[in-house]
Amino acid sequence: MRKITLFLLLALSVQVVFSQESAVTLSGGYSFATIKDYDDPATGWRINGSYEFNPNEGLLAHGIVFGYASISATNGSIQPKTTVSTVPIYYAPKVMFGGDKAKLFVKGAIGMQFASLKREGAVTFTDNDAGFYGGGGAGGMLFLTESLFLNVEYEIAYAKNNFYGDGWLNSAMAGVGIKF
Repeated sequence: MRKITLFLLLALSVQVVFSQESAVTLSGGYSFATIKDYDDPATGWRINGSYEFNPNEGLLAHGIVFGYASISATNGSIQPKTTVSTVPIYYAPKVMFGGDKAKLFVKGAIGMQFASLKREGAVTFTDNDAGFYGGGGAGGMLFLTESLFLNVEYEIAYAKNNFYGDGWLNSAMAGVGIKF
């Protein structure tokens, strides 16, 4: 009986290992938000690196994302140039729909972010803050081969810190990924 139980556990473990799917994606693009005390939105760029684990190759994937966003605003000569840099680190569950050649997805985002502020004028001022990061997004993946794909997505997230006017950080990104 012990040998049968050991064999069944080993067989189940092998099945789980071979029925999972992982992916690494690198993306970059345009980002914008409102900086506190500025009327116009600040614009800039963003890069993301993500690792996703998809158990049983199902609809739900679990991802860890590390990113960097840098946005800047200038409001005439009254207020100096202000740059806010944000490093979000978050869990991103993703629900995917589609076939082998293309997939659409919606995703969530929950984690934390570290931000720094730099105001350049007659006097340069810097500050740091950290806080909650949460939101969601949608996008698609176009498979060029069985394991190589192009990724496009839009993400909106609430980044709680003292530098954003309303807290919302918007990003439109495109990138490339590898599935293994």
